[in-house]
Amino acid sequence: MPDLRFLPECHADTTLVLFLTNNDPRVIHAPGYPEVGVTMRKANNNITLIGFVDDDKRVPPYFDDFEIIDSGDKVILKKKLEKDQYLIIIQKAIESFLLWNADQVGIDLTNFGFPRDVKLLGNRLKSLQIEKDENFQILLAALDNQNAPGFVKIRSILNELVG
Repeated sequence: MPDLRFLPECHADTTLVLFLTNNDPRVIHAPGYPEVGVTMRKANNNITLIGFVDDDKRVPPYFDDFEIIDSGDKVILKKKLEKDQYLIIIQKAIESFLLWNADQVGIDLTNFGFPRDVKLLGNRLKSLQIEKDENFQILLAALDNQNAPGFVKIRSILNELVG
């Protein structure tokens, strides 16, 4: 099997991917969507890359020929033509993804110390400290334990891609 790397674009995405992969050492934080694109563009063909990004309005040109191969539950999976490069796209952004998933399984984010306001939540999730925030780890575990649909979808995608 070729070498594998996960490339999440922000601190909250990195924390989510680390959680879902049991702290896989192949998770490499990329500071922003453009950096995910640069890393993928420069990568050798013998490396499988899985970018993990929000559904931004401005998409780096490198991703223009990625095709949708799966979608559902606020998650889109795209693949680069003729390469082992994938994008897992969280719709709309990590904060709205978490709010939607929490609503689907009856979890109140305020019980974990997080605001329900999407803007305030987004500001909190953008900090570097979110990677070490125990309440965030507990929230991720609660969503996962309750089989929040977006979490189930991402796990399914990762199982297909990674085995």
